[in-house]
Amino acid sequence: MRAPRRAPRCSDESGRGLTRLIVRAILHSGYDEAFIDRARPGLTVSLNGIVTGNVQVAEQSGEVIGVVEVLSTVLQGIAVLGIFADPAHWKKGIGRALFETAIARARTLKVGALMIYASPFAEGFYSRLGAIRIGEGPFVYSPEVMLPHFLFIVPPAEGFVADKNSN
Repeated sequence: MRAPRRAPRCSDESGRGLTRLIVRAILHSGYDEAFIDRARPGLTVSLNGIVTGNVQVAEQSGEVIGVVEVLSTVLQGIAVLGIFADPAHWKKGIGRALFETAIARARTLKVGALMIYASPFAEGFYSRLGAIRIGEGPFVYSPEVMLPHFLFIVPPAEGFVADKNSN
């Protein structure tokens, strides 16, 4: 697998292709078509997300096999909107690589934490990566689904030296 990078080809079609990957992953997690229909606005990758670099992809042999979308927020630092891998590539380190990409994006934006609204099926994944469960709340597009909320404190980059003059 190639290291995750900005989503290629800034077009509506590339956004639709990434959205199809997300839908495949959600269906494979056990959700049904009715859920997908209700949640589609929250699962859709926007052209804006691609253009701004908030959408990053993992590729293998030129095929996109995973996607992460982060959103910079004023109050919460960076929200991880989702990490999704094509089901055929689950358990191969794609999710971990995309999570590390979200951490790198946070560092670039000088943000110290990731706020994660996870699928209940991904709770163990985020816990294993060191995220701390801080609560839960209903998924806005399907309130019967309670999403675990996680916080991940972004560690300083290697070689980071704190400013001795800071308070």
